[in-house]
Amino acid sequence: MANAQKTGGLVAGIGLWAMVGNLIGIVIGGGIFTLPGEIAAAVGAWAPLAYAVAALIVGTILLCFAEAAARVPASGGVYGFTTAAFGPYWGWLTGALTWAGNILASGALANAAVSAAGALWPALAADNIRPALIALIFLVLLAINSRNVGTAARFVGLFTVSKLVPLTLFVLVGAWFVAPSNLVLPLAANAAGGHADIGRAAIMAIFIYTGMEGGLAVAGEVRDPARTIPRAIAIALTVVALVYVSIQAVAQGLIGNALAGAPAPLATAFASVSPGLGAVMAVGAVISIFGFLTSESLNSPRIVFAAARNGLLPRWLATIEPNQQVPRNAVAAHVVVAAGLAISGSFETLIIVATLATLSVYAIGCAAALRLRALGVEQAGPVAELHVLKPAAVVAFAAIAWLMAQSTRAEASALAIYVGVVSLLFLARRKGD
Repeated sequence: MANAQKTGGLVAGIGLWAMVGNLIGIVIGGGIFTLPGEIAAAVGAWAPLAYAVAALIVGTILLCFAEAAARVPASGGVYGFTTAAFGPYWGWLTGALTWAGNILASGALANAAVSAAGALWPALAADNIRPALIALIFLVLLAINSRNVGTAARFVGLFTVSKLVPLTLFVLVGAWFVAPSNLVLPLAANAAGGHADIGRAAIMAIFIYTGMEGGLAVAGEVRDPARTIPRAIAIALTVVALVYVSIQAVAQGLIGNALAGAPAPLATAFASVSPGLGAVMAVGAVISIFGFLTSESLNSPRIVFAAARNGLLPRWLATIEPNQQVPRNAVAAHVVVAAGLAISGSFETLIIVATLATLSVYAIGCAAALRLRALGVEQAGPVAELHVLKPAAVVAFAAIAWLMAQSTRAEASALAIYVGVVSLLFLARRKGD
């Protein structure tokens, strides 16, 4: 730390490889255990192309976020720099959209956890059992997050390490049993899912890259950020993309077209090698997904709590439980909504709408980066400008518009209605002030 520079009041002590590790650790999560089946259903053996397209899109967005976060490094990440660029409404909207993306992702992955458990015990996947099992998952999450924050944090730390073990095992062992014939690319556009659906698949692939932007909250504490952050983004995205492509290729190579739409694709693929290995992967999927759900149930209710404390939501959601010092009402409300979404919605629909909400945040954040540069905002001292900011923003806006266009009318309408409701909440609060 003795060699670390100072950036305003922050110590710039994060180097290249620490930043790379930070970004990779955040992004690899529970979605990769389930999405290979959905992406294969959309594009068949062309699935790796969806991961590559998604990585390029996310890379341009993260470059915009990198400069914005460096300009406003200590004010809540995307919420902070969006508020600094456009004012409180846009900060509120990005926070609301972030919460929506998180809670929809929770609902989707709770469904995925039940599907993974069903790969071990098929009775658990029965239609009459599934809702009760989902409810049980969220009751456990409520119990964990209703205690002091240290308890929940320890659970999150435990699950973070455990998620990498089954994925590593899957690639290293599964690669030996791949049938090359299962990896032959179809020549016809409508074969094996058809690469005409690459846009739809790319939306789903974007989902498993989301979260990396959170790692840029420390941009103000990175040494030589103009060089380090773009390089870290490039390295981290390359590593993650290679991991995802490898997992998709091994799964496809093991079971071919049977991968498409499989509810527990990695467990199903590994079971083709050995039923015992399939069981290991199913357990790994449940653990990893539950880790994500625990983390999400720790963090997202704080958004609800903060909005209630600021008068945008009912005051009872801002109540602090006196013994454990946690916002138990906000946690309970969040868990109830997430459980309802999980029980009522399909995995694919929830994932798509969650990604649409996140893409909306990305569009606002990229615009904020351009605005902050135009205003010359530098809250923590001089910021080295990224030369590629403007072209990256143009590519990001075009890609986001293209991806949003892949959604169905119902999905886009659901997002539009939500934006309308949260906007009215904000206006109601402003009139009440």
